[in-house]
Amino acid sequence: MPVDFGIYHHSSREESEKLRNISKIMFIEAFKKLGYNGDEDINILDAGAGSGFVTYVTASYFKNAEITDLDNFSGSLIDNSIERLENNLRELGIYNRINIINDDLLNMKIKNNFDLVVSNLVLHNLGRRRFIAYKNIKMALRCTGHFINADGFIRKNIFVEPLKKDVSRISDIFDVEFAMEPSDQKKNAPWRYILVCMRPIC
Repeated sequence: MPVDFGIYHHSSREESEKLRNISKIMFIEAFKKLGYNGDEDINILDAGAGSGFVTYVTASYFKNAEITDLDNFSGSLIDNSIERLENNLRELGIYNRINIINDDLLNMKIKNNFDLVVSNLVLHNLGRRRFIAYKNIKMALRCTGHFINADGFIRKNIFVEPLKKDVSRISDIFDVEFAMEPSDQKKNAPWRYILVCMRPIC
């Protein structure tokens, strides 16, 4: 079967592909901004790997990295399954580099194992429970690591930036290093795609 990264909820295939193209550019820019040149031998977790899109972007950039995909395969992608992830990884030629864990971000017990955690359009699906996931992700990171989270943030109040609530709620476990969003995204849009890079407070 050909590679199929799926369709995001409330989106068409064309819109999903457009967002993936934007995501790829932003993740690579974030890797470079953190000083990674792609040759590093590091451990990376894709938190909520879905069909493997961000895994592919990450594995393509970090040629020597060991990558773990964690997902419970329910949620933000239509027809999401472990079989689709495995097929995509095989078709992309990276299956042998990836360790797949069928688990939940709310229950994972990994500690101090990863240099980098990446996540794309995952945490907003958890509602308020995302703050449990933030804590678990922080525990999974080494003190020198980083969490790159790209997600949709809802602007509920015209006076409040959509990212501020999450940042204030997790300020005891993460420091924000930088944030970025697509250059053509309207600042007053009700839903905004924002990539945030954080480091754990140890």
